[in-house]
Amino acid sequence: MINVGLIGYGKYGKKYFKGIINDKKFKIIKILRKKNLKSKLFTNNKKKFFSIKQIDLYIIATPATTHFEYLDIIMKKNKNVIVEKPLVKTKEEFVKFTNNLKKFKKTILINHTDLYFKTLIKLKEKIKIIGTIKSVILTYGKKDPYFFNNIKVSSDLPYYEWLSHPLAIINNFFKGFKFTKIIKDKQILKGKLIIQNLKIILTGKKFNIKIFFSNNYKHKKRNLIIKGSKGSLVFKGYDNYKGYLLKKNKKINLTSKSENPIQNLLDNFKTKLDQKKVKDDRKIICQTTKELLDISRKIE
Repeated sequence: MINVGLIGYGKYGKKYFKGIINDKKFKIIKILRKKNLKSKLFTNNKKKFFSIKQIDLYIIATPATTHFEYLDIIMKKNKNVIVEKPLVKTKEEFVKFTNNLKKFKKTILINHTDLYFKTLIKLKEKIKIIGTIKSVILTYGKKDPYFFNNIKVSSDLPYYEWLSHPLAIINNFFKGFKFTKIIKDKQILKGKLIIQNLKIILTGKKFNIKIFFSNNYKHKKRNLIIKGSKGSLVFKGYDNYKGYLLKKNKKINLTSKSENPIQNLLDNFKTKLDQKKVKDDRKIICQTTKELLDISRKIE
């Protein structure tokens, strides 16, 4: 049994709660939240919460501005942790995090959802079949009422919440790419209507990667297209997580039968916990966070 301390009980906290109570290998010991303490399961006392010895895993599902505060406590306690993306909000927090990471001996995962989609894992396994890669295009975004109504400062712009997904995919699939161009279309901070369109180009030795992001798409987009000399790989995240191998005018279905983002993440944690050595995604976590902070400095 993996005993869990859940931090936050908002939109994502409730998703984690539902996933945990439906998994027999996890048990919620206590939930830390500020208000609405409806049962003994909840507390707003941080000191008492972090003094509970039987907690094996902490899950941070609070706003990103609070992540480092909790990460700092948990990592110094040397406890397993899952944290919602983005990891942190500032370069200073990231430097402190990487310093803590050097001594950290437990498993840390960030909810880069796409890394754990079974369909995307299948696509990665087939990448050699499509021959020499010619191009990679990722298109991410959706209309989200929250961003239209709640943005107050530039660090709250929607790219910070969403761009970590395509960046994590790139860092999982490919190596050796550098940002060469970031094109910013619209960015309005005065008034309620915030439209942000980004085009990001990463250059490698043999091919380029393009990321298109917008919080103003008519339809949700979470798409990946990898074109090769002998075929293509396609992922459509908002279309029931469908994946295909296109080769010689044939469409081979690679879609997994079941995709539950939170359950995939919890299953991944269980697998890593069973391994003898500490194996987590810290390289991808650090690279993705560094890139997100670099982009932030260039476009704000």
